[in-house]
Amino acid sequence: MKILRLLPLLFLIPAMLFANGNTESGDVSTVTVWHSNSGVLEDAFNHLVDEFNTNHDDIRIDAIYQGRANDVLTSVNAASLAGSGLPDIAQLDATAGLDMMYAPYLVTVEELGVDTSALIASAYAAYDGMNGHIGVPFNASSLLFYYNADLFEQAGVNVPRTLDEFIEIAPVIHEKTGVYAFSGVPTTYELVSFLGSQQGGVYISDNRNGHDGVSTKVLFDENGTFKTFLEKWKALYDTGAVNNLTSGVSSAFYSGQSASMLASSSNLSTALENTDGLFSLGVANVPMVDDEATGGVNIGGGCLAAFTNSEAVKEVIEYFISPSVQAYWAEHTGYMPVNSKTVESEDWQSFIAENPLYSVALDQALSSSEVVIGLWIPSAYQVYYSFQSTIASVLEDGMSIDDAVRTMADMINTSLAEYTRQHA
Repeated sequence: MKILRLLPLLFLIPAMLFANGNTESGDVSTVTVWHSNSGVLEDAFNHLVDEFNTNHDDIRIDAIYQGRANDVLTSVNAASLAGSGLPDIAQLDATAGLDMMYAPYLVTVEELGVDTSALIASAYAAYDGMNGHIGVPFNASSLLFYYNADLFEQAGVNVPRTLDEFIEIAPVIHEKTGVYAFSGVPTTYELVSFLGSQQGGVYISDNRNGHDGVSTKVLFDENGTFKTFLEKWKALYDTGAVNNLTSGVSSAFYSGQSASMLASSSNLSTALENTDGLFSLGVANVPMVDDEATGGVNIGGGCLAAFTNSEAVKEVIEYFISPSVQAYWAEHTGYMPVNSKTVESEDWQSFIAENPLYSVALDQALSSSEVVIGLWIPSAYQVYYSFQSTIASVLEDGMSIDDAVRTMADMINTSLAEYTRQHA
């Protein structure tokens, strides 16, 4: 197969055209970082940038907000096509994995020579591609089950460990509190955990979910994981206690219209702010699909990818993954620390003793299989919404579960085949 040799137009331009190079002015090197942090995340990120700039005379970080994570990727791809204007560093999420794995202008972590010895293995593995690591984890997160502890107490139920337990308690919550037990419709983000955790940990597509080269087919139809999930999820919906919201999920939860939701651990600080004085917030592990679904969750969030190979860029990246920075970042955002020295420190242990909700995501991630990793496939956002609409069709429109599995498998496999045909 020639797919690894011939790449899209944006990958055909020689890498040297893209070497942005950190700007030097006198004795000061400016390292440009494009990021996707907003709200409380941007406040914390800017604090870290200011701290670095205050303590360094020879390097200055120029942090530029580019919008959401997909907007950062769009900006990077546009800059690459233009042949200039790439940042030195960009904060990217897993949807950039396929593009970055083949991008000739990417400087892999190995090429940059970043010291990754203290990184948590599973967090670092999330960005492992066939040509090296596309970046270092920075804003690491995992999926969490957020719940209204007051409503659960009012209903006299415990947090569900499995979807079967959720099926049992959902109607009780709905009946005794008058609100939905859960709001939301799963997308790719949730399904990487729900499907990948089954059977002790499995891949959703071949080539290690696309990390070892472009996937050629999905595996969830062959191993039965999507069907098993849909059977459980439909039984949950059929209790009448689930609201199929595709937007406004967090607002419904914060306003007390639903008793639980699934969301990234990066939402934790925001969730605590939005529920303060309204109800007691609880977070827990994602309910397992069944008792054999012991694979856990994948580490999501984002990484810092480099496009300039310089000592200044290396120093900036090592700063962002250092123990003290990761402690501050985690404590002020809800993201998980990616540095093992942070986790082992007395300061972090004291922090989680006083703020136990912040330890749930990390504990869950550390007990998860490295097989459960993000899905690197073309048309990632189309797949994201297609999963959601297909699940909704099963729940609301009477689509059979077998047809739903076939529809999603055919759609993704067709996309993979088309990608391969175009780049073969």
